Amino acid sequence: MSKAASALARLFLLPGDMACVAVGLDHDDKQELVRMLVNSLVWIVVGMAVAVAVI
Repeated sequence: MSKAASALARLFLLPGDMACVAVGLDHDDKQELVRMLVNSLVWIVVGMAVAVAVI
């Protein structure tokens, strides 16, 4: 994977990673579920805000 793609992936996953660190989860299945939930919520809110701002 190129450096740009790797940096973009890290940026996209950052909210979920920060939430897992804040809660203190280790590298297990629960961390993946929490990261997926938090990332989904964050990026849906960001997408809706952008959509409202454009419209």
